[in-house]
Amino acid sequence: MVLGLAFIAGQLLFYNQQGQTFIFFTPRNTNAKTPQFAKGNLVLVAGDKEFTVKPQEFETWIESYFRLWTKRREYRISREKIELYLENIAKEINTTPINARFSIKDTGEITEFVPSKKGQVLNIPESQEIIVSALLSNYSPEKSIELVVDEIEPQITLDKVNNLGINTLLGRGESNFAGSSHSRVHNIKRGVNILKGILLKPGEEFSFNRVIGTVGASSGYLPELVIKGGKLVPEYGGGLCQVSTTLFRAVMAAGLAVLERHPHSMPVRYYNPQGFDATIYPGVSDFRFKNDTPSYILLQPEISDSKLSFEIYGTDDGRKVKIDGPYEYGFEANGAFKTVLRRTITYPNGTEKKESYYSSYKPPPPSPLIRNPLE
Repeated sequence: MVLGLAFIAGQLLFYNQQGQTFIFFTPRNTNAKTPQFAKGNLVLVAGDKEFTVKPQEFETWIESYFRLWTKRREYRISREKIELYLENIAKEINTTPINARFSIKDTGEITEFVPSKKGQVLNIPESQEIIVSALLSNYSPEKSIELVVDEIEPQITLDKVNNLGINTLLGRGESNFAGSSHSRVHNIKRGVNILKGILLKPGEEFSFNRVIGTVGASSGYLPELVIKGGKLVPEYGGGLCQVSTTLFRAVMAAGLAVLERHPHSMPVRYYNPQGFDATIYPGVSDFRFKNDTPSYILLQPEISDSKLSFEIYGTDDGRKVKIDGPYEYGFEANGAFKTVLRRTITYPNGTEKKESYYSSYKPPPPSPLIRNPLE
């Protein structure tokens, strides 16, 4: 029993369900090839994965339409349905590239402790054309259809790091978010994933808000408590300051130029010691710094249990960094206090740069442990 008939590029396609046979028939008034027959399933191969399209499923790829000049209903292969099928299997094919992570030996040599790995993505337009062409020519079940899979190179590899002169751990920052809610941990991990493997060329400025981008439900964040107007208010992205604070600590240790830093308006236990934090709020407060070294630098964050760390790799240009503090002072009866954090950078030519970072904290709200009603 004939279930499908397609007129495509001067060819007629018959599908016999009982025999599971695809029959490609050529009309007499064309110069096309002689009829070709293919029995069984379509087998699609993408890298190390194989997908079998059974005749019952392939039947759905055939659509009917009314041809005006013949004034009759005819059939054709639906490219849209093939595309939809490819988009579905692409979820099993596509992989994200993995950047290399590094460790430093006692000799100062950087080695990989997590090697880089290429990613891959299914090239849907080219794969679609291959499938259509195969169905209209000499496809047989003995010849699987090879789909087009494009490789995605990781941004950070050991070779690339070596070629850019990145050979030294310049600075490291740490913080602990133990006791954070599920939403807060989720937002921290989301921010960390965005900042993995960031490369900054010499003289390039880094803006936390610019790199993080839009913060909201559409970008994968959950609502969590943030400090706003002296109160704890649930907003999307709460917890990102854990990331900016930890990066600030690494930047300070590396002796990089801080362009913009703001303390929180009240003390937050996740950022102990107080006075060593950096708050951000898109459109209002940012954390910015500059790579003022003569080579590229690499940012590598890592989460281990409830600890977050940032490591900054680059080339040692001889600068020395001394951090003093932070020190708390100016305590008031209501719980408000101030801090000062000092940094001295000594450059190879003997010049020194002394900086002081002052923070002023208001007393915490009466109920700092209020539960987020949006969780």
